[in-house]
Amino acid sequence: MKNDAKEKGLGYIAILFAMLFWGLSFVWIKHLLNNNFPVFTIVFIRLALASAVFTLLKMQKKLQPVARSDYKDFLLLAFFEPFLYFIGEDFGLKYVDASYAAVIIALIPIVISITMYFAERTPVRWEFVVGTLVSVAGVLMLTMTPDGQMSFSLKGTLLLSLAVLSAAGYSVLLTRLLRKYSPATVTTWQNFIAIPFYIPFILIFDIKQWPAMIWDGSTIFSLLCLALLCSAGAYMLYSYSVKKLTVNKTCVFTNLIPIVTLIAAASIGQETFTQTKFWGIVVIVAGVTFSQLKIRNNE
Repeated sequence: MKNDAKEKGLGYIAILFAMLFWGLSFVWIKHLLNNNFPVFTIVFIRLALASAVFTLLKMQKKLQPVARSDYKDFLLLAFFEPFLYFIGEDFGLKYVDASYAAVIIALIPIVISITMYFAERTPVRWEFVVGTLVSVAGVLMLTMTPDGQMSFSLKGTLLLSLAVLSAAGYSVLLTRLLRKYSPATVTTWQNFIAIPFYIPFILIFDIKQWPAMIWDGSTIFSLLCLALLCSAGAYMLYSYSVKKLTVNKTCVFTNLIPIVTLIAAASIGQETFTQTKFWGIVVIVAGVTFSQLKIRNNE
């Protein structure tokens, strides 16, 4: 019992750090887009750098061999995330503000729980449903303008919805693969496999835009953070948390991402911090906390 509590505690620490890194990723991606970095190039660079780190893990023999019967699942895993997910997220950020993007991403827990129910027959607790809906309401508060309005872009919303659906497919496959493999193994192969997916798109869409990219200390820093903290670190932390807590308990923490995004964006002048957004943060934290409770023995 004591070891179980410790394992769960480590799972919660892991997911909090993963959300911190992913929350900051919106700001780093927006900065690169503003400096003329094409979307496919951003993702390719961050995956290539992350894969270099994973190569060191492989050299140290920390990775498990993958069974031939699981090749298809690993291929689909990489196709959903990072390939489709990053296309939806990064292109979506070209048409909406970082905080609005975080609202659409906040729907991930709901979509994942529905998908996991039909795919894996994973039960959905009422505490999870209520807590998730409350946290989504808090995320909506973060997007409101001072006059109470919300910005909207159909193209951006559809692209971000692609990211949400990709996250659902990814969660099902991740749950299955983590029954056999370590988080480091899953994350390593997921990134390696995804890299070739982007090469044709770079050659077709991005290469002509390369001369316009602005390379300086800030853009290099953003790329390194995206690669090391988000593509490498956060995915391993997320996988570890799923292994210890289950995907339903873990995915609701994605609603903490807009809090990190807002605070980081406000600190560099990309966003403004208002009283409504403060209360939005309070509501999100309350919702996420409630979703983790077990008020009756229904698990």
